[in-house]
Amino acid sequence: MPLKSTRYNPAALLLLPLAIMIAMPAAARTRHYYIAAEDSTWDFAPSGKNLVHCPEAAPCDIPEPWTNSHSFPMTRFIQYQDAEFKVPAPQPEWLGVLGPIIRAEVGDTVKVHFCNRTQETSAYNMHPHGLRYTKDDEGAHVFGANSGSPPGAGAQVMPGQCFEYTWIADKDSGPAPGEPSSKIWWYHSHIDEHAETNKGLLGPIIVTQKGKARRDGSPKDVDQEFVTAFFIFDKLAGEEQGLMHSINGYIFGNLKGLVVHRGQKVRWHTLAMGNEVDLHTPHWHGKTLKTGRGSAAQRTDVVQLLPGGTITADMKADNPGEWLYHCHVADHIDAGMYTTYQITE
Repeated sequence: MPLKSTRYNPAALLLLPLAIMIAMPAAARTRHYYIAAEDSTWDFAPSGKNLVHCPEAAPCDIPEPWTNSHSFPMTRFIQYQDAEFKVPAPQPEWLGVLGPIIRAEVGDTVKVHFCNRTQETSAYNMHPHGLRYTKDDEGAHVFGANSGSPPGAGAQVMPGQCFEYTWIADKDSGPAPGEPSSKIWWYHSHIDEHAETNKGLLGPIIVTQKGKARRDGSPKDVDQEFVTAFFIFDKLAGEEQGLMHSINGYIFGNLKGLVVHRGQKVRWHTLAMGNEVDLHTPHWHGKTLKTGRGSAAQRTDVVQLLPGGTITADMKADNPGEWLYHCHVADHIDAGMYTTYQITE
């Protein structure tokens, strides 16, 4: 019996490499960030008004003792578009006082080109949580208590100097089984850590699971990501009028831009930093959220944060309206640690 002939199909052969490429995981990237520490003035309530508890037709002043005490000198991480450090990179309004979001997919290398452009005599650095690094790239001015080893090369960057940090988003940097597809970490200056974060030198890192990231590093299974940091900035040595109970550096509803569309999947990354008073309980009105995945999933509308801690929660935006978002600690509410988020039609 003669063998059945096979028809030659060149189109199928042309499609074969494409199919193989689609099945293959994306190659690891080297992501470059150009970030400077710079002096500035920051207004924690630029409207001068309480935008949440008064109608728009009759806005009311921020209460005492913060009525005329909400603008202070700060030092911040500012991102630039390239190595010339001339054109600032845009960032979303809602990110506020925080430094730029540093993104990576598991397997990527992050190179941060950091320059200290402050007018002070203070050295600064950049220390990442979660990522893998060598001693030179730790970004922390510490000596080895066991070995007596000196700080790494990137431990102190003096004004006018620059340093290139190399950080690796290895498997242990990304989400673990049962976690959402992206995970948040802090970065901040770490010489006099408390003083420097209080100045404003802090920002977020987001690492996405391998194979789950878009080209820019954001997760494919999410429509919108927000980062909200709860931190009481102490700007007047403990005096009440200098305690800024802020979300992303804004008080009394002055944080704007937390807007999503009905039907979107929204990921909220929450963080805290500060002192023992920085025990925060972010609460969303209007919707519940889910932390974790699969058997590890939990439903909630309040999460608990400790200084340096992070929690990620997912929301299905299916209840249109503008809803209160605030810390549930009573003293923090009184001091203006709240804003709103909006789900549009």
